[in-house]
Amino acid sequence: MAELRMDPFTRRWVVTGKRPIMPDVHDKDVACPFCPGNERLTPRPIRESLEPSGGWMARVFHDRAPLFRVEGGLDRRAEGMFDLMNTVGAHEIVVETPAHGRTLAQLSEPHIAHVLELFRDRIIDLKQDRRLRYVSIFKDQHEPSPTLRGHANSQVLGTPVLPQLLEIELRWSRTHFLKHERCIYCDVLQQELSQEKRLVDQNDDFIAFCPFGSRWSYELWVVPARHSSSFENDLTESGRVMALAAFLKSCLERLEKVSPSLHLVIHTEPNLQAWKPTKDWWKTVREDYHWHIEIQPDVEGRRRFLGTEGFHFNPIPEEQAALILRALEPGVEPPPPT
Repeated sequence: MAELRMDPFTRRWVVTGKRPIMPDVHDKDVACPFCPGNERLTPRPIRESLEPSGGWMARVFHDRAPLFRVEGGLDRRAEGMFDLMNTVGAHEIVVETPAHGRTLAQLSEPHIAHVLELFRDRIIDLKQDRRLRYVSIFKDQHEPSPTLRGHANSQVLGTPVLPQLLEIELRWSRTHFLKHERCIYCDVLQQELSQEKRLVDQNDDFIAFCPFGSRWSYELWVVPARHSSSFENDLTESGRVMALAAFLKSCLERLEKVSPSLHLVIHTEPNLQAWKPTKDWWKTVREDYHWHIEIQPDVEGRRRFLGTEGFHFNPIPEEQAALILRALEPGVEPPPPT
């Protein structure tokens, strides 16, 4: 079994160990296990959204070679000064559509709403496990392909530790709140709305903008206009799922005109029911944090680091990126270059 090891220099948790060897999913002769009729190639579904005809629209099942497993105990332990624990958690796959080769942006708004409901429900369900401190939802969308990589899917990770980037966000959000008694995301939204330099789209419910200091060219964040720290709790309110589905679809349609490949991740509050190392562990998170969706197109030659030290090189300033994305109307093909 793999194990979690903490890098003592950066306090970053790393999964160490081997995964089971799987069939070569890039081989054109291997059937895509996500397509209808091949359900026998995947574990039994945890949840499904069904068509009126009885067929499935979207489904969730355990990864066939999970990095995190629900069985067993954490077994927190030390090896001298080093910290280790078992990879207890969850690793699930959300197949977003039965249609091979279609992207999330190409699905209907009601269909996207069903996918978002599955995201919401899996987070709520996994957070019942007090061993899990965080539930991640993310997707890596690639160029259209006849292999498994060409079938729209996302991943769900329930982990006993916080992802490093999320923990950094949480700590700086709390620092801002302790100093100003305001949510830093709400403050940023107010400035973006007033300046409109990095704003891409907005309505009464959601705002899309290219964040200041974007790491990737055309990086886009989708943020609820009203304060909420929890994606899953926010989307339990009537009408919120459909509102987000419509807004997210238009954002993805814009971005796909820049690049068909992208990375999408949902950032939400930690599991506040999990075992806490201290009484004040993320005590103010519901006031200081703001859930959001980060989308990073993979523009060829521009999604890169400077060396290996973590500096990002982004040749397209976010103000220029926002101007271009605003001009790319959702659902309308751009004119051919002259």
